[in-house]
Amino acid sequence: MTARRQKKTKSGKAVRKQKKTPVKTALEEKEPKEKFEVEFYRDWCKGCGICAAFCPAGAISMNDKGEPEVSKPELCTGCTWCEIRCPDFAVQVKEKKEGEVCEA
Repeated sequence: MTARRQKKTKSGKAVRKQKKTPVKTALEEKEPKEKFEVEFYRDWCKGCGICAAFCPAGAISMNDKGEPEVSKPELCTGCTWCEIRCPDFAVQVKEKKEGEVCEA
């Protein structure tokens, strides 16, 4: 006879203890980095900063010259909020092909 301890509830019924499996978050999963490429058309961009303000991942920031740049490309999720919100149509988000993905 095995001596297993079972947790009992207030009603006195035995409850089996379930194994907890760890849940992986998106950051913990090993996905290729830099899956998306963000291009800025500098001739069209007026440096308003809307793309950086609407980036939910924080991948885009404004540089010293007041121009947008992708400061953290590995954080880009490809949501295209920067592209959608740009009033000058100066941003384009492209998905990189498997051969182009950088795994730095």
